[in-house]
Amino acid sequence: MRARKNYSIRDRLLYSFLLTAALMCIMVLYSFMSLNSIALSITNSYQTNVDLNGFQTALGRVESSMEKYVSLRTFESIENYFSWRGKLDTLAVNFNVTLSSEPILLREYKVKRLMESFLEYSDKAVYARRGNNVQEYTSNYESALLVYGFLADSVNELNSRYFERNINGYRIIFEDFKKVEFLSILLLLAVIGLNFLMVYLLIDKITGPLVELSKAANELAAGNFDVDLIGIQNQDEVGNICRAFDRMTVSIREYIDTIRTKAMVESKLRQQEMEMRELYKDAQLKTLQAQINPHFLFNTLNAGAQLAMMEGADNTCTFIEKTADFFRYNIQNMNKETVLAEEITLVDNYMYIMKVRFADRISYIKDIRCGGLDIPMPSMILQPLVENSIKHGIQDMKSGGTITLRVFRDDGILVIEISDNGTGIKSETRERLLHGSYFYEDDPTDRPQTPSVGIGMINVITRLRVFFGDNDIFDIRSNGDEPGTTFSIRIRHV
Repeated sequence: MRARKNYSIRDRLLYSFLLTAALMCIMVLYSFMSLNSIALSITNSYQTNVDLNGFQTALGRVESSMEKYVSLRTFESIENYFSWRGKLDTLAVNFNVTLSSEPILLREYKVKRLMESFLEYSDKAVYARRGNNVQEYTSNYESALLVYGFLADSVNELNSRYFERNINGYRIIFEDFKKVEFLSILLLLAVIGLNFLMVYLLIDKITGPLVELSKAANELAAGNFDVDLIGIQNQDEVGNICRAFDRMTVSIREYIDTIRTKAMVESKLRQQEMEMRELYKDAQLKTLQAQINPHFLFNTLNAGAQLAMMEGADNTCTFIEKTADFFRYNIQNMNKETVLAEEITLVDNYMYIMKVRFADRISYIKDIRCGGLDIPMPSMILQPLVENSIKHGIQDMKSGGTITLRVFRDDGILVIEISDNGTGIKSETRERLLHGSYFYEDDPTDRPQTPSVGIGMINVITRLRVFFGDNDIFDIRSNGDEPGTTFSIRIRHV
């Protein structure tokens, strides 16, 4: 006795799909061929009306060309006459040329003879006009017009006959179309029903063991590790899954104690990590509390500004106000989101303070070439760049130090540049900054070293990259033939 072949779920799905696809292709092919035949029949049924309309158009062009030539005697009119006359002869080839008892054929014969009479009179009128024989072309012209009137009426009557005949043919074609439509719907319903039956049987074959598997899995998930094994013996993918689940259940029973132990250890480690974070935050808070109270600082600066104003020291008053605004921005916007306009204002205040400090040794150029400065960005971005340019670029210059802030758009990209005309930047320093490696300044003493301003620069670069999601947003370059360094921020899609 032959062993029964075991089909996998993939084979069953594939055969089901192929059978359904074959039936659908047959149905679609039958519908397509039937509808294509019907559409061709509908197109052909009205072709006689289309051809007769073309004949009527050519007839009208011949008559108008003859009339223009007889009246004006132009080269264009005679050329149009003979051109349309040739087309008229071509279109009249299919007309009946013998007498017939059938009404349509009889009217075709009548139109054919009237057309020949019209062309005969029109040709004589044209030739007489070319010879300037007034009496002859006038007589033939009038006869041609008279025949043209009868011919036009006959063409309209023939067109009506064609239309009535085509209407009757269209009704027959439409009835055939309804039959094809009904048969297509019937076939579609049959295919859908057969497909539904196959899918139902296939799903029942697949989902039966899966239901048992789902129940066992729910019991296992609820913590009942003594759940009965499924014991499905089907030789397909679902059977393999059920047997694998049984083996997994046995393994879980053996290793559940080990897993629980590991979970307890991991939980303790997480708890210790959270406690360490809380201790670190508490240390940070105590450190901040030990600093100067910001409100006391602002109140003190405001009192100094009021005193300077009362004594008439306007420059001192402005200096203190700029300093208060600078520190207020630093404290209030630390680790917060701001906009580009506020960052530029902070740079203005900072440069005012620096100009008071360095006097004529430093100058500040601001070049804003675009509007829309309400673009969100991290706070404390531009001022550290300006501070770095002063400290490492122009601080040691006796005079002529210049800080330039430029904001412009380049091919849809907002560009912010801060440049100086100082000593420039070394290539290795540039690479360490852009790649996030802070460095230490040289110290001739043996005192412990702390990171230089490089760590502040790296903080700025990192926050920009994270905020805008662009690793290429920041760049540092030398000014080429000019002395100094330029920090460039390129913000896309704004």
